[in-house]
Amino acid sequence: MTRRWILVLGTFILISIASRVAACDVCGCAVSGHQFGILPQFQKHFAGLRYSYRSFKSVHPPLFSTDVEKVSREYFHTTDLWGRYILGSRIQLFGFIPYHHITKNENGTSLTQHGLGDITVLGMYALINQKKSDDGQWTHHLQLGGGIKLPTGASDYYTVENEWIPGIQHGTGTIDFMLNANYLMRFNNLGLSAESSWRINGRNDQQDFQYGQRFTSGIRGFYVIHIGDKSLMPSIGSSLELSARDYHEGANVDLSGGYGLYGHVGLDIFSNGFTAGLSLQPVISQNVANGNLTAGSRINAQFAVLF
Repeated sequence: MTRRWILVLGTFILISIASRVAACDVCGCAVSGHQFGILPQFQKHFAGLRYSYRSFKSVHPPLFSTDVEKVSREYFHTTDLWGRYILGSRIQLFGFIPYHHITKNENGTSLTQHGLGDITVLGMYALINQKKSDDGQWTHHLQLGGGIKLPTGASDYYTVENEWIPGIQHGTGTIDFMLNANYLMRFNNLGLSAESSWRINGRNDQQDFQYGQRFTSGIRGFYVIHIGDKSLMPSIGSSLELSARDYHEGANVDLSGGYGLYGHVGLDIFSNGFTAGLSLQPVISQNVANGNLTAGSRINAQFAVLF
C-alpha cells in the first residue's frame, strides 16, 4: 500500500513539473538583437527614441491525449532610448535603454506587465570610412564591432499559476555579447545597406535557462530624394533571423529555435538637425518552434536629434 501511494505521489509530481515546463516552451520574446538600420550623418552625435511592435501566436501542444491544446497571443511594445557618440573619425559608441510593455492573452485570461529592459552598449570601428571613388560617385563604408548586454531588466516574473515564462520577462537575467557588421554602398543617390549581428547568450543560473544563439542579417536598397535642405529616403529589403534551440533544466527545449524571413518597406527623412523614419516588416516565411510559434508583421519607428 505504501509503495502504491509513493508511486501515485511520484507520478503526480512528475506530471506537475512537466506541465509547468510545457506551459513556457512556446512563447514570443521581448529580448532580441540590435539592428541599426540606415544611420544618419556618420560624423555627428545623436540621441532619440525608437519604437517597435511585435506580435506572436503560440500553440501549446497537449502533453497527454486527455489535455486540450492551448493557444496564446503575445504583444510586445518596446521603446528604446538610444544614441550615438563619436569618439573619433572611425570609432563610434552606441547605447540602447529599452522599456517594454508586454501583454499575453491565453484562454480568456490576460496578463500585462511593463518595465525597464536590458541595457546594451556597442562600439563600432569604421574599417572603410566613407571611401569615395575618384569621380566622387561611389561611396563605401564598413563598420565592425560588438558590445555587451547587461542584465538590468527583471527576469523573475511568475504568473498567478507560479509559472516562469522566459519569453515575457523584461530581461534575460544574463550578460550577453554582441558582434555586429554594417556595410553601406552608394552610387550617387542610389544605395545598398547590409548588416549582420550575432548575439552570444549567457546562462541564467537561477532559472537554469539559456536562450539559443541568435543571428540576424538584413539588406536594404534605398534611393535619396533631395528636397531643399532635407532628404527623403524610401527603402525596400528583407531580413533573416536564425535562432538555435533554448536550454532549460538540463536539456534543449524542443519547441524552440528556427528561422523567420521578413520583408522591409520604409521611409526615412534626414536633415542637418534631426532624422525620423517608419517601416513595416511583413512575414515572408517562418518556421519557429516546429511551427508552433507564428509571428505577425512588425512595425518600427524612430526619431533622433543630431548634434
